[in-house]
Amino acid sequence: MNLARQHLTLLLNAYYELDEQTITVEHPASELGELLRIDLSDPAASTVSITTGAVSYEQHLEEIEREYGSQVREELPNRAAYVKALVASGLVDIRNREEVDKIIDRYGYQDLQAGHPPRYAGFDTNLFPWRMHDVLGIDPELYSDDTGRTPVNGYTLPAGVDEELSISYRYDKNAMDAERLADALGPEFERLAGQPTEDNRETRLGLREYRRLRETRSHDIIASEPSDEAIIEGCLEYYENEPTGVILFSNDYGFVDQARDRKIPAVHVDFAIDVQRQLTGSWDQIATLLYVFAVTFGVIVLPKATLYGVWQAKASQNWRQEEIHVDARSGKLEALLERDKPIVDAHIASR
Repeated sequence: MNLARQHLTLLLNAYYELDEQTITVEHPASELGELLRIDLSDPAASTVSITTGAVSYEQHLEEIEREYGSQVREELPNRAAYVKALVASGLVDIRNREEVDKIIDRYGYQDLQAGHPPRYAGFDTNLFPWRMHDVLGIDPELYSDDTGRTPVNGYTLPAGVDEELSISYRYDKNAMDAERLADALGPEFERLAGQPTEDNRETRLGLREYRRLRETRSHDIIASEPSDEAIIEGCLEYYENEPTGVILFSNDYGFVDQARDRKIPAVHVDFAIDVQRQLTGSWDQIATLLYVFAVTFGVIVLPKATLYGVWQAKASQNWRQEEIHVDARSGKLEALLERDKPIVDAHIASR
């Protein structure tokens, strides 16, 4: 069964109904094993215990590299991506929240009623996969102050970023064979044949976010080539003769320095080296984490179900709808999902 990211709470609810109130999230590879443990007792404030912290996770990656080589290791998210996935879910915050908020407060929250020019947010390629519109609390459809002013008024979407996010390497085509990956990490990975490699699974998350903003939010499309310099130059040229302005966000200090040298407001978004061992979050946040983990790892294993972020038949429509494949290993769990999913589908169709 395919489930969209926003409907993965159906899976959590099914566990709850089956009295599986504590679930583990594991990787098929024995070298990685259990990543985290979730207590589902409170849908608004569930406890997420990090079994494998980011530093320990990196040590496991080194073990995998010694055993299977660097090419296999590169098909697993690196330590930074492991942390960023937790940040993308909303369970963990960015490390320099105060600095980022100061820049947004200084350049954002434009009073359009008083004639102030709109201000848009622009993300570097390295931030698009990690749901920055929500993490930074800036999306104009979701966030505003007491006076109704929004942090930004839309998004700057450079064509060069779109091009960087669209690069595609796939198993069994222009990358390693899925069979070799399965030999190292587990038989589940045979189902990744023909699908994007780990790096490109991250960029596919970013590409979906780029296109979602283009489809649903106020935006400016900026003509540019890929590369930091070209993207910054494109923004400078576009806004030179426009009443609107931009704040640029990046996880790359070099990008931020180049933008500031050209007098464009910019801020570095920093991520922690490791995370706290115990976190608290809602089922919606946990569902987002499961989605991002499933896509970046390719496969994760839960009690009674295996979640495939990519699988052999995954197509553009599945990416667009943010779907993963839930392979239920329990008849009872499968029956609950089959009972509830049509109700959700009917509700969506009636909107």
